[in-house]
Amino acid sequence: MPHPAPYDLLLTGGTVVSHDGRHRHDIAVRDGRIAAVGEGLAARAAGDVRVVDAGGLLVLPGLVDVHVHFREPGMTEKEDFASGTRAAAAGGVTTVVDMPNTVPPVATAEEFRRKLSLVAPKAHVDFGLYGMLGQDNAEEMTAMAELGAMGFKLFMGQTTGDNRCPDDAAIFRGLEAAAAAGLVVGAHAENDHLLRMFIDRLRASGRTDPRAHLVSRPAFVEVEAVTRIVTMATEAGTKLHIHHLSTGAGLRRVRDLRADGHRVSVEALVAHLLFDDSAYDTHGNLIKLNPPIRPAENVAELWAGIARGDVDVIATDHAPHTPSEQAEGDVWCAHGGFIGVETMLPLLLTTAAQGRLSVEDIVRLCSYTPARRWSMPGKGQLAPGFDADFVLVDPDATGAVDPATMHSRHNVTPYEGWPLTGAVVATYLRGESVYDKSGIVGAPRGRHVRPAPAGKR
Repeated sequence: MPHPAPYDLLLTGGTVVSHDGRHRHDIAVRDGRIAAVGEGLAARAAGDVRVVDAGGLLVLPGLVDVHVHFREPGMTEKEDFASGTRAAAAGGVTTVVDMPNTVPPVATAEEFRRKLSLVAPKAHVDFGLYGMLGQDNAEEMTAMAELGAMGFKLFMGQTTGDNRCPDDAAIFRGLEAAAAAGLVVGAHAENDHLLRMFIDRLRASGRTDPRAHLVSRPAFVEVEAVTRIVTMATEAGTKLHIHHLSTGAGLRRVRDLRADGHRVSVEALVAHLLFDDSAYDTHGNLIKLNPPIRPAENVAELWAGIARGDVDVIATDHAPHTPSEQAEGDVWCAHGGFIGVETMLPLLLTTAAQGRLSVEDIVRLCSYTPARRWSMPGKGQLAPGFDADFVLVDPDATGAVDPATMHSRHNVTPYEGWPLTGAVVATYLRGESVYDKSGIVGAPRGRHVRPAPAGKR
């Protein structure tokens, strides 16, 4: 008679949701990885295995948020890796990719090493790190790739840190370096020169109101930048991703470019899906975001793009600031961005309960596709051989967004009071609990995730 499988953990009774369906399956874990998925696994388990009863719950792969700003180094008064990754764990996010616009920016191999050494001991979830595509740092990009950079961020428009857009020749050199390394370049696609001109005009006219931010960044500023970077990336052979696409016009341009043979992935933010420009009247500068919250017709087009499959990824652009910075009354002095990594899954579960997308869509957009696009080994699926990263969800739980229960350093959020249907019950990282209803569980155990080598993707 065969011996029982030496499982460390057995998850039973739950409904396992993947990107393409759901099944009543058990999940067996051994040494931090999924050993088996299927029916009747309890009968094969040894007597001392840990058993988690997931009856009545959905079991999702841990979410992968490819767009967070945890502000370390240099801006830890806003957030740091400990508080940011605690928030991620509480939100069912088991892997994050952190952006490089810190102080100093992560534009050299030395700064990459420094940041990695700072943040690794603090991480409660797994993480990847972006380097920056900057002016004249193509050789540094190659060195950062060797150190395990997940990809490179190109800021084509002004944002936190005021990292000026490189000129087109520098962009192309960086695209070539990323292509040689086989890594993704993620672009903040706005035309920097144009938006700065519009800002100067509005300031000169005396506009300081929140809606002026929207006026300063018209849709064509995004469309032009998308067209330019997609064209250059195709010529350079680079894997390109457009972060936080915000306009219907921008999405239509992506569809046209794809029809012409260009390959590019597209991200929508939770905020761009849930808010329209009426939020300027209710939230003031707290809702300031780069690119801005748009009129309702853009929101509708982004949702239509999700339904058609034109949008590949949903992320948060989790971007904390201090309460005083977010209370600033002059829009030009206000800081753009707000927290979101902890609320993403509950808010998306709520939209699923309303029928706007399915839980399978959430898995596809927030776990399966980002893990594949960024070549994250072991992430994004609940299948044998993958990391045992999963989140238990009660789809029927009701409540509201409550800043008092959140884990970021500063819990100022425009989602405060939003009614929710669906809640994170527990989060597991490589088979170990990192969050349950009592709070964060255990010491930091997150690891640096390097993209898989090109031959193993």
